Amino acid sequence: MTMHSRLKMLGQLKDFFNKSSYDKNLQLMLNKEWLDFFQKLTYAQIDTIRKYSLLDDSKTQQEQDEKKIAQEKENAVQKSVATTLPTIEEKVTAQPQAKQAPVEPQAAMETKESYYYLPQVLAAMLPRLSNKSKEISVPAIPKWKTNLQTSVTKNSIMSRTRHILNSIATAESNASKWRRIDDLLQHIEQFPEARHHAVKDGGIRILLRTRELTKDEQIRGTIREALAVLGHVDPLPARGIRILAIDGGGIRGVLVIEMLKKLEQLTGKKVYEMFDYICGVSTGAILSAVLGGHKRKSLDEISVLYKELSTKIFTQSPLRGTSNLVWSHAYYDTALWEQMLQEHLGDRDLIKTTRDPIAPKFSVISAVVNHERVMAYVFRNYAIPIGVESQYMGSHKHKLWEAVRASAAAPSYFEEFKCGEYLHQDGGIMVNNPCAVAIHEAKQLWPNSPIQCVVSFGTGRTPFNMNTCAEDRKEASASSWKEKFYKILDSATDTEAVHTMLNDLLPDHVYYRFNPYLTEMLTMTEIRPEKISQLEQDAAMYIRRNEEKFQKAAKVIMQQKTPSQSVVDWAKLQKNILGI
Repeated sequence: MTMHSRLKMLGQLKDFFNKSSYDKNLQLMLNKEWLDFFQKLTYAQIDTIRKYSLLDDSKTQQEQDEKKIAQEKENAVQKSVATTLPTIEEKVTAQPQAKQAPVEPQAAMETKESYYYLPQVLAAMLPRLSNKSKEISVPAIPKWKTNLQTSVTKNSIMSRTRHILNSIATAESNASKWRRIDDLLQHIEQFPEARHHAVKDGGIRILLRTRELTKDEQIRGTIREALAVLGHVDPLPARGIRILAIDGGGIRGVLVIEMLKKLEQLTGKKVYEMFDYICGVSTGAILSAVLGGHKRKSLDEISVLYKELSTKIFTQSPLRGTSNLVWSHAYYDTALWEQMLQEHLGDRDLIKTTRDPIAPKFSVISAVVNHERVMAYVFRNYAIPIGVESQYMGSHKHKLWEAVRASAAAPSYFEEFKCGEYLHQDGGIMVNNPCAVAIHEAKQLWPNSPIQCVVSFGTGRTPFNMNTCAEDRKEASASSWKEKFYKILDSATDTEAVHTMLNDLLPDHVYYRFNPYLTEMLTMTEIRPEKISQLEQDAAMYIRRNEEKFQKAAKVIMQQKTPSQSVVDWAKLQKNILGI
């Protein structure tokens, strides 16, 4: 059957089916016939279309060549005549050239190209139609087959881990050692299960031995990070674990800065030298990150910076703040807050702060609110050792500024912070006094070491009278929903309940809690200079009244390691290096 007759037959069938009732089988047969027709049209007619286009090309090329030859002959004649009659022929030859100019340019070519533009389009389009018709019959490939190449087996991860560890052990130059250790860190980051294999295959022993034989500080810093990722913790520099915990409280963190200045004055050491573990929540998280991070500042610098940042962030017009609260559930500018955090804390990962030999272990706490239950989340600059499990969710795979941003995301003040699959809010919702969490985390790192001291700083309190009068009780029973909400919130963020429990459990010479009484309980967002000065005066008054307590705490902090402890720590280190 010829192409023309088949097309005519298909047209008649189409008219017939339009008039008749719908039948799915007939429709499928008709679709198949149309598909057959287009396939034959594609492969049968495309050659003729291309022949026409090539013929057109050859004709246009021949015309161009003929015109070019004629033009060259004419130019040659004009030049020969111009040598004899230059003055007369210049005027005569100028006119033909001007008339011939429009014939030569690209416009003539474009008009000729338009003759074979449609065949070229069809020639390019018809093969695509035929390919699409072929793709219809190709079955879909299952996902498990496409993912075979991307999946990595357990044996390949183990062999890669062993290869990297062997290359670290056999590396000779400093550059080679640094590259191999960096390869190990990237390998563990890509395949977290490689961490377990590295510890099992003696990775800690190899890294400790490499650190003993290396004097280059850059390589030693990379080794410290790798050891922290594997969960290794160096022996304590003092007699036991020294823990610092800082409560939340917004601008009232000025009180903590003043009390830390007193401890530095009594001990003659910086905060990061006095404590082995620092933990904070909300405003305490800011202080912990600045005191334990890589951009450490003095307490005087922190005090000035604290006031400047508070003034910038908490200065907000009521109209704009209310509109922000409606649209984003945040009264203050969250974008500005994030920008300031990145500027002052940097963009470094938490785990990379361990490259500094004097950096303490520290953590900040947030509250995860997109679970069935609100849960505390611990941002760490260390990894929990293999075989040990913390009671709190957490990770070291975060930026330093992200940890502070999550911990200080106070509801209605700043927007919630989404980090990975979790939605974070202010850690004070769950643990406004992080002292108990700090003790738990520190014991995961040094399970066999005693607690030397625990110093807990609060952000102020007001005297509470237990003997309330009957009228007050009557008014309280008829309080509004707003008052009830704030009372529930106040009880949930109470810091003294944790203090009461720890005060009963820990000895007096170990646990020290400092929480000044305030003339007036200020809000978290207070920025008036006279009110901030009032906070500093309250702190100074509290320090004078508790001078003896501060001196006792400083004395306990300064207790040195005994000779027997030094010998035991050295023996443990040699045991780890030798792999005994």
